[in-house]
Amino acid sequence: MATNLKDIADQYAKAIFELSSEQGNVEDTRKDLDTLKVVFENNPNFVTIVSSNDINSEARDGLLTTLTTGASEAIQNLVKLLAYNNRLNLLTQIVTSFEDYYNDAHGIVNVVATTAVALDETRLDKLAAVFASKIIGGVILQSQSTLIDGSLQTKIAKMKAQLLG
Repeated sequence: MATNLKDIADQYAKAIFELSSEQGNVEDTRKDLDTLKVVFENNPNFVTIVSSNDINSEARDGLLTTLTTGASEAIQNLVKLLAYNNRLNLLTQIVTSFEDYYNDAHGIVNVVATTAVALDETRLDKLAAVFASKIIGGVILQSQSTLIDGSLQTKIAKMKAQLLG
């Protein structure tokens, strides 16, 4: 059983990812969740208002329906479930976890490159090409005549050479 909010958000994200995968609408679900995340980030008091005891259930349901208009039924049900369980505050974390599941399923790895100078389009393209190659892990960096190979493939090859003598 989940003991912290991150674990709880991860369980919701996993469930919605698996459901959308089964239904073949992962891309639509992702777009719907991204839209909801933007709404929540731009309206930080939304959760407080919707969760308030000062608002009657009819008005709450109306706000949630307006929020999810155009979204898939699964997303509408997710938002209702979160509201019912007083967990709407987890929505942005759920979206982040969903994105992690999406990225894992599609082999997407987020990378942050820190450089001494700003990268122009040509350099960005070269950097992207390095990551698009057959690297299974690690990183290969090249600057003019200097090559730093920290790829997993190279490390495995070195270990293999050491073991085989």
